[in-house]
Amino acid sequence: MASRMASQDWYLGAEQTRGLHFLGALDLLELLDHLASRPRWPARDVPLPIIHLRRPPGVESPLEPLANRPATAHGRKVPLALVDGAEPEPRKLLDDAVGGLAEKRLRFPHYALVGWLLDLTLPADVQADDEQREIARQFKQHLRRRVRMTADGVQDLAQDFPWWIRLVITVMPRLGLALMTLLWRPATWVGEQSFGGRSRRGLYRLARAFVRERLAARFPDEVNDLLVRAFLEDLRRSHRRWTVFGAGRRRTGCPWLLIDNVSQGAGQWLVDAIGRARNTVHRGRSWRTNPLSHPDPLLVISAEESDDEPATHAADALQGYKDWLRALPRSENWAIALNTDATAPAPGVGGGLAGHPSLRLRRAVAAPIVVALLAGMVLAVPFYNHSRCDRWWSLAIHAQLELVGDECIGVSADPLRHFVPDTVPEEVRPGLEDVYGKIMAENRKAETREDAITIVFLSVLTPRTANSFAALVEELRGVWVAQKTSDVPIRMLLANGGEGPGGRGLASGDLAADKIIELAARDRSVVAVTGLSISTDTAKSVVKRLGSNALPVIGSLTSADDMASINEYYYQVGPNNLREARVAAYYAQTKLDVTDMAIFYSGDPTDRYSQNMAEDARTAFAERGIAVSQYKSYRVANDDEGLAPASLGQGACPAAPRPGYAVFYAGRAQYLAEFLRGMNSRCQGGSTPPVLASDSSTRFILEGTMTQFPNVRLDYLSFASPAAWTDCEKVPFYKNYLDVFHKTCQTLSDGRSAAAYDAMQVLAEGVRQVRRTDPGARVREGLLAGIGSIRPDNAIQGATGRIGFGASTRLPSNKAVIVLQGKTDTTSTPQLLCGELPFPADLVVTPDAGCPRDPQ
Repeated sequence: MASRMASQDWYLGAEQTRGLHFLGALDLLELLDHLASRPRWPARDVPLPIIHLRRPPGVESPLEPLANRPATAHGRKVPLALVDGAEPEPRKLLDDAVGGLAEKRLRFPHYALVGWLLDLTLPADVQADDEQREIARQFKQHLRRRVRMTADGVQDLAQDFPWWIRLVITVMPRLGLALMTLLWRPATWVGEQSFGGRSRRGLYRLARAFVRERLAARFPDEVNDLLVRAFLEDLRRSHRRWTVFGAGRRRTGCPWLLIDNVSQGAGQWLVDAIGRARNTVHRGRSWRTNPLSHPDPLLVISAEESDDEPATHAADALQGYKDWLRALPRSENWAIALNTDATAPAPGVGGGLAGHPSLRLRRAVAAPIVVALLAGMVLAVPFYNHSRCDRWWSLAIHAQLELVGDECIGVSADPLRHFVPDTVPEEVRPGLEDVYGKIMAENRKAETREDAITIVFLSVLTPRTANSFAALVEELRGVWVAQKTSDVPIRMLLANGGEGPGGRGLASGDLAADKIIELAARDRSVVAVTGLSISTDTAKSVVKRLGSNALPVIGSLTSADDMASINEYYYQVGPNNLREARVAAYYAQTKLDVTDMAIFYSGDPTDRYSQNMAEDARTAFAERGIAVSQYKSYRVANDDEGLAPASLGQGACPAAPRPGYAVFYAGRAQYLAEFLRGMNSRCQGGSTPPVLASDSSTRFILEGTMTQFPNVRLDYLSFASPAAWTDCEKVPFYKNYLDVFHKTCQTLSDGRSAAAYDAMQVLAEGVRQVRRTDPGARVREGLLAGIGSIRPDNAIQGATGRIGFGASTRLPSNKAVIVLQGKTDTTSTPQLLCGELPFPADLVVTPDAGCPRDPQ
């Protein structure tokens, strides 16, 4: 145990450390330890001096005990070379220094290349055309014999060259030489060095000049200085810290070069040459203002016997270092001479040396921390990308989607990947995938056009039921037909607002709106948003957010009265609830002879549509003199107002047949079956009253649920239905639709596609208006005015009726509203048309002249 402790201690005993028994030895050790320890942050690096230790003649050298400090350092090992300055040959002395430092895994490729140039010879009979081949052969031989003997045995200095250079030079010498001069930085550095006042600009040219012009003989001083510069450049490169994984970050100690007997041979030349090399690289720069530009990390300590006494004593080593550092920019003197007189009594120094701790270097933690952080990031990337519905390996910065529950919320150009969940019913999946594929194909065509615009379709793209998915497919088909037939190239992006709990719809609409806003800020081609097929609080919030960022919104199936009053950026292609309620009241009075009406609606506080429709209906019926005997809500959740839909239906049935009594259902289609079931359970003997439903009940008929209630007369409002035409193929939209999707006017009864088509038509016409006014104008900035210019006198001939916006309402004026009677075979029969459809001669019913009209 004692021997192990002794072997780990820098202190070797009084005899071995006799050269350090002088006053100030401990101060010198502290200064050297400070200089040898590299600071953690590169900005705190300082230039390293050449410490010159003078001792009286006959006194033992302090370099032997000093050499044991870096050799026994705790932490990272410090490279060390102890050389004898009495060596007369400069290159031999420098070879010894390089060999000592190379034992600590330091490589010297710059120095090795210069050494090869000095050893290069060519036979006299070599022709000019064969010089490159001969130089490559010489380099190959140089690699093979580049070894030296050390105390540990044979040392392979060929490791100074990268493996790929050694491999290529061995297999194909000329190619290896060419690659080395082109791709390897040390070869470029050496090739740029000048001799005799000029550079040969390339390693191969410099090699020829060494042979043909005898540069080594003509410029011996410059050659020796080049060896020193290459030596310091190698140290600088090996200790660089501007690379993340570079070895320099792991080397926390500076290499030591100890030169004894510095004045007796080439030692003084080496010290002076190091100073000249440092001054050449950084002449005129201030170390105080630019501490990062220190030339190299080499700590040089020289020693000699001399009768001269330096002005600074070793006891004042720290003061001498600070004075030297302050004067360095002006003096360009790199040496600090210290007086180390071990003949003078120095009581206590020996004990201090024995108790002085070994050199301790900080652990290299930067690279491991970076590696750990990178590894953590790599491991976290799949989880992070999953949370934004992206591929696990994606490195995209901007996230246009976010996972909320099991729904991908936000904007996507690849709906087949993001908006076709496993919950899609198999009977609907082919149609959904087909229409997504068609939209993406049109997008690829539009992306090739410089005048293309981008429109975002925002809706519930991940509903919970097969019927909702079927309705979505119809809307998307209408979008695609508009995209396909438009003379304005359109790129469609799909945005999902999420279904949310309870099937309320657009539960994450605000998040989707924020994603659209972020996209529009990056992509100026995004000009507007359409969709919003449901009137909820979230839909209203979405319009507010988009409008506050100057993005126009065109609602396709929204109808709540206050939607059009949110801001000036919102328009819709359908009528509002008030117009529908007035048509319903007119129909109930003139066609059904209703005098008493019971109104039922949704108690869901977020369902703006149902409650607004019920309020408008109560007002419209009162205007017609129709009494409202019941006005009740059903509950969707336990905390909502009202009764269960079945209980509400039971209360809607009179005890006995009551002439002039009818029911107005302003609720949602998904609760209508339960309501009618409750009504049938109470009504007896054909006393079931007629039911007039709002346009939300369209899906109830199309789903075939009416087959369960053959005894119920169900009339419903609609503002988009192909049943309004005797032959819908005469309508351009339906003609295009039927040809592609292989349907007939009899089998197509859903008008959602027509409403989505018309919303796109409004946007396309707005773009045309902008470009007619100023072909070079930005579309987004002028689109709102372009849409507003679509007035009743220049209305669009839409598939759902004429669309011309009122001056102050942003609603289509006198928009067509149809009353249909549902049948058990999913078809409907028109009963009343209010408003105007294109091609009036082909209508099933003539517009009723007494229908209510919108105020002008």
